[in-house]
Amino acid sequence: MSSISSISSAQSMAAVTYKNEELSSSTKMKLEALGIDPSTVTSEAQAQQLIAQAEATKHQQNFQEQQQQGGNTSEQQLLSEAKELAAKVGVTVSTDDTLDDITGNIADRIQAMMDDPSKVNMAQEYQAQLANISDKADSISITQQNIFNAMDMISVSNKYALGLQ
Repeated sequence: MSSISSISSAQSMAAVTYKNEELSSSTKMKLEALGIDPSTVTSEAQAQQLIAQAEATKHQQNFQEQQQQGGNTSEQQLLSEAKELAAKVGVTVSTDDTLDDITGNIADRIQAMMDDPSKVNMAQEYQAQLANISDKADSISITQQNIFNAMDMISVSNKYALGLQ
């Protein structure tokens, strides 16, 4: 009986080893980089799911750290900055104007100021402030898109893991 038991145990170990060998080298490297032991993973699909979850968690943690450190401006703060700049350059803002509307109107006003030689220096200063606001808006947009992409990737991985796709 003990020989059958040891044969069965050897076969189980061989099956686990075989399944681990199915993982591509890039998948193994990703798992190790994320702190996941590749020997605990039984299939490529499971590995991809773990990678997606770990990356999404890591991305979410980075996003939260940026917000706590003040490195990321909220959309409301950005809208407030744009309204302040609009007031400085003489652009009226209505309550239903979007950030794009406001920045577009500011850009038009700055362009008109550039035509007046006495206002060029002031216009350049306003243009730098507008560029800063636009850069922050782009950063927020990219961060949001990255979060949505990570969530979508996790969703797809979960569907594969559950056999729904």
